[in-house]
Amino acid sequence: MNQKKKILRDNSFTYGFLFYSVALLAWFIYDFFVNDIIGLQLPILFIGFALLLWTKFFYMQKKAKESS
Repeated sequence: MNQKKKILRDNSFTYGFLFYSVALLAWFIYDFFVNDIIGLQLPILFIGFALLLWTKFFYMQKKAKESS
């Protein structure tokens, strides 16, 4: 994969995660103020965030091993 495709893939991944995060956060805030309950939105958001961090860490480690 060339460098331009890799950059485009990383950007689309980041924008997709940002949309996912903002949508879940807005849904959580709306649901919290209207129904006074904490639904599944927050756990889903935290699980997605943990997966994002884990994949970033995994690929950074893989990249470091390849460069050395």
